[in-house]
Amino acid sequence: MTKLLKIDPYLEKVYPVDINDSLMDVCRQIGARRLTIAGQQSISIDDCSDAAYCDDEALYTKPLPPAFRLRTTGHIIYGCALWHRVTQEGKLQASAWTQSDLTTQVEFLGFIPLADVQTNLSMLDDESLPLDEPDED
Repeated sequence: MTKLLKIDPYLEKVYPVDINDSLMDVCRQIGARRLTIAGQQSISIDDCSDAAYCDDEALYTKPLPPAFRLRTTGHIIYGCALWHRVTQEGKLQASAWTQSDLTTQVEFLGFIPLADVQTNLSMLDDESLPLDEPDED
């Protein structure tokens, strides 16, 4: 089990959750069918960056889920997210930021329409991850 930090704009809290090493568990924790990564932070620890796993389809749901902004980058993310690090070898790890560090960097925005924020849909890349994990060969 890996302990990640969940950013929950419904509860307006940042708190730790235990994740097994599967993308399906990550999806379950944030209520997503597809994942994308947003809000990547440059942190010079082992050349690995902290970032948020978030719902790739959140911007296309009606009504939109509540949002939050990362103060360091200005990224606006709709719905729940898991803050994490991925090593160069692809192993999921707890973030370099502590719960307290991340809490100070998150601004909860609530339920806001896209037109009310100056966000760019390109912050969500096309490399989202499907819910189904690949078969092991």
